[in-house]
Amino acid sequence: MSVVLLAIIIVLLSYLIWNFVAGKPKNSPPGIIRLPLWGSYWFLLWGNYYFPHQTVAYYVKKLKSKIIGCYFGDAYTVIVNDYASVKEVLTRKEFDGRLGDNYILRARANGKKLGMFFNDDYEWKQQRRFALHNMRNLGFGRRHAQLETVLAEELDVLVDTIKNGPINDKEKQVVDKDRVLFPDILSPISANYIWAVMANKRLPRTETGEEHESLRELCKWARTFQAGGDTSGGAISLTPWLRYFGNLFGYTDFINGNQAIINFVKLSEETNDAFIPTYLREMKKIHKKAGDNSEDIDAKMFSTEQLVMICTDFMFPALSAVPAVATNCIKYMVHYPEVMKRVQEEIGSVVGSNRLPVWDDRTRLPFTEAVIREVMRIETVTPLSVGHRCTETTQFFEYTIPEDTLMLTNLAAMHNDPDLWGDPENFRPDRFVEDGKIVKDLTLPFGLGRRVCAGETFARFIIFELFTTLVQNLDFERLEGQPTSLQDKIPGLIVQPKSLWIKFKARQ
Repeated sequence: MSVVLLAIIIVLLSYLIWNFVAGKPKNSPPGIIRLPLWGSYWFLLWGNYYFPHQTVAYYVKKLKSKIIGCYFGDAYTVIVNDYASVKEVLTRKEFDGRLGDNYILRARANGKKLGMFFNDDYEWKQQRRFALHNMRNLGFGRRHAQLETVLAEELDVLVDTIKNGPINDKEKQVVDKDRVLFPDILSPISANYIWAVMANKRLPRTETGEEHESLRELCKWARTFQAGGDTSGGAISLTPWLRYFGNLFGYTDFINGNQAIINFVKLSEETNDAFIPTYLREMKKIHKKAGDNSEDIDAKMFSTEQLVMICTDFMFPALSAVPAVATNCIKYMVHYPEVMKRVQEEIGSVVGSNRLPVWDDRTRLPFTEAVIREVMRIETVTPLSVGHRCTETTQFFEYTIPEDTLMLTNLAAMHNDPDLWGDPENFRPDRFVEDGKIVKDLTLPFGLGRRVCAGETFARFIIFELFTTLVQNLDFERLEGQPTSLQDKIPGLIVQPKSLWIKFKARQ
């Protein structure tokens, strides 16, 4: 009898273990098995610890499916890897949710669910609507003469700093004779431009160099924050107690980088014609209307803490992603000098050398625009984008997706899908040009739909003008001993190129 009972127990335990390891929701995509604690995340890290999104490509081939399921801890997750499924996730309303009650996202906001990009529901809709409407009025995401003048002035300063050399010891840290440090040299432009929208302020180039140095430090902290995170949630979100190990899992960098941006935002003084005072005026009006009603939803939603986190959400991409993409563009010119020459010839024939390129030149510079698009395709700075959450059980192609499923869009896989691009491994800007005109762009570096990156127009504008100005005025060459390899990257919320010195020569 005892032998039979033991056999039953063994069979039952085996079933329970197998059901845990290989179990999945009914009618769900082919999936990766899971283990205790981190679920399937173990296997993604085992395949590539620093860039786990690359392991997904292995399972796409192994499971013979562009849609695969897995577990991040106890959270069931679906990862989509081709254009059709990515577009479906990004454009359907039921996938507009965010990660939910995520520890790491609360940790950056003193334990509260604040900000815009990682939030959802009514609060997200109201804050996003208010922020985008007012920032657009101030020039964010549309043509704005005053801000275009700001950028033109900043570009003049950039060219002068590189061509004519540093005017103080702090600038010598980023420009040294015939070499320049990327992305650090780009920091003042990115920071000043977004800060002009937020607070109607800029920090100028001065004899002491302290103002621009503070902007470079700010951008370094932004990159530190990005390097400490993971768009899929990561180990800290799955096991929050790992924060007690300090920076071993990136927690210290994540929090310190976040706090540096918060401190910078709090330094702002109220000025006219800027987002921060506009928000504060709206907040006072709403609180006055609510009076003593402590349960008023809008009054709860509009707060100085919320304002700081919204500004932080907008500033992080401007301070880290924009310089990262621009640096990637220059790195590719170093690797493909024949492409750089074609870009320079096109700019020379359309713009000339007596003025800097402007946004209006973009449609007349199809190959130049194609180069930028090709770089953003190959070097997807947000490989898994920002996670979405399914807000209700729904049908997704032939599969059933349960409510609260985490949806990850593998943009890196989509941007390197042979079925879509033919030869995705090759750097070939001409794929975006046909008969001298730009063809339809199927890349989605900024996402799509209601959750599209709010700063897409802003980012494309700055990246275009940065890249064209640099290659119009300078030739770039590789320096030995520098991390110029296209594989020299830093993982995190965004994938960034490592800081590197690049040799330059001024063009006539």
